[in-house]
Amino acid sequence: MLLFADESTAVDLYYGPERSNQPDEGYSLYLATISGRGRPRIVPLDYRFPDAHACERANRDALFHPQTDANDLPCTKVDGVLVFTYLDQERSAVCVAIHLDNPSDRLVRPDGTVPLRIEVEDTVLLDDSGAEGAPRPALLDRLLNTAEAGQREVIRSAALAASLIWCCPACRWDNLETTCCCEGPGPCRKPQPPKERPSA
Repeated sequence: MLLFADESTAVDLYYGPERSNQPDEGYSLYLATISGRGRPRIVPLDYRFPDAHACERANRDALFHPQTDANDLPCTKVDGVLVFTYLDQERSAVCVAIHLDNPSDRLVRPDGTVPLRIEVEDTVLLDDSGAEGAPRPALLDRLLNTAEAGQREVIRSAALAASLIWCCPACRWDNLETTCCCEGPGPCRKPQPPKERPSA
């Protein structure tokens, strides 16, 4: 898609400077606001995650793309979801990146999101699958992002009291209860402090 600030540029590009490309056609120009990102999708309102047979088939059809040069990274592709796993020397870490640009339409919920569950060893770092018992960090984020200043502190205090989040003792960053180490924007990475046992 090409965007032009000057409408005459778009007309000249299509028709040519002498209108010799399409002499019999007319045109109408109007202002339109382009919103959203990614490709448009049509999702059913009665969304259901693929059944066991469809999941098994998608898993069997998964592809692995090894790194072929210095400009790409190894990844797996399952039903359009790309997962990159690689060693990053600058960060001194094993990095995992999930790209949801082109997932299969059957994975996309009516709100445009794809349900994800991420585990490291036995620790669930993210689960917005909607499964019973799954933590709901997205709801807490939504509450905090839409609350006014006074409401935000009340919500935060309630989340701390309910052990939905914990505050890093070093940098004071609020972390989800499912994280083992501080995930603040700095290099903190302090481990989650042990929970205090209620006094008898």
